[in-house]
Amino acid sequence: MPTYKAVWNWRYAKNENGVYPISICIYLNRVRKYHEFPIPQNVRKDEWSGKEGAWVKINHPYAFEINNAINNKLAILKELNKRYFAAQKTLTFPLIFKELHKNNNSTLFNTYFDEVIKDPPESLDTETMKRYRACLNHLNKFNPAITFNDLSDDLFQRFKKYCETTANLVGSTINGYFNALKKVVYWSRKENHITRQHEESIFEDIHIKIGKPKKDHLEIEEIQQWKNFVFPPKKKSYERDRDIFLFQIYSGFYYSDVKDLYKSDLKKDAEYGYYLHAERYKNDNVSIVPLWKFPDAIKIIEKYKNTAPKSPYLFSRDIIMTDQVFNRRIKDIAKLLEWSRNVTNKLGRTTNAQLYIRFGANRPMVSKMLGHEKEETTNAYFEVNIRDVIEGVKDVHFEKLGI
Repeated sequence: MPTYKAVWNWRYAKNENGVYPISICIYLNRVRKYHEFPIPQNVRKDEWSGKEGAWVKINHPYAFEINNAINNKLAILKELNKRYFAAQKTLTFPLIFKELHKNNNSTLFNTYFDEVIKDPPESLDTETMKRYRACLNHLNKFNPAITFNDLSDDLFQRFKKYCETTANLVGSTINGYFNALKKVVYWSRKENHITRQHEESIFEDIHIKIGKPKKDHLEIEEIQQWKNFVFPPKKKSYERDRDIFLFQIYSGFYYSDVKDLYKSDLKKDAEYGYYLHAERYKNDNVSIVPLWKFPDAIKIIEKYKNTAPKSPYLFSRDIIMTDQVFNRRIKDIAKLLEWSRNVTNKLGRTTNAQLYIRFGANRPMVSKMLGHEKEETTNAYFEVNIRDVIEGVKDVHFEKLGI
């Protein structure tokens, strides 16, 4: 069973005033953790005795109140030990901290979460806000009346199980929800709804298995829709972002690679035409990209090429922006197209890979074009692809069954 002791300034901090807080030291399985509780006034070294029942000396103006508070906390913990010993159950730090925080705050965490979504303490983008709302929606279905006292490792273990079974969510989605929960719990601690020790105990043993991310890509009809969209006059500037994203589809490059392409990276084969021979920003591996396969690729280069004689870059610096801004703008284009899918600059790269796989490019060549360090990395693009399906079902003819 754990043991408990009142300690003064356990962090060995130093400040100008020389006054420090008091905590309960919890010793369990050779590990020490501390519970700091609020007191009317912190204590100086000469005001601290550490003696049982009289921890704070009478020269402190709030000695009686603080000693009484320590007694009450230790009594709660001793009673907790008795209950678990009698039931032959094992105590853990999360259970101890939960007991310490009972009756300290009975307001609803669900309500606080909802208020955060309406007025977040920091700026959150649209996709993040959607994730927060979805998380709260599932949390309310799981338990609509969670108090701050209820926040514990056990509670969120059960919520994780609910997400996996009842809600049938995948690991990456659950992980996104728990990232949101951790942020909201952090904000609640900053606003003194819970203590730091309580916050640290909540997610100690939460482990979420995340499967391999889905390699999403655009279908040919979607690429055509993206390419041929006519922007209204007020959105004319988005043509540039539309074109650069198309170039990502044609080249398989991330936006960070596109903007750092050099003039010297563009080559021309006498028989076939233009191609790129460039190092990737991520790993410095060389990619060889046959631009001649996409007639419009060189048109985009000509449209936005850098004409400054002394600049080494292929694309004009006037069109370059940060990755975050570019992602935001292509999401705006997706909204104009009334798409519900999540469009990021990575989608251009995965679309390029799936186009080549769909029309018969082999694994080593796709790996070379993508600039992967290991061919194993390319395997993820080949695990599920439409070409395999086409080849696998070409001899199946259900129409003969009359169904």
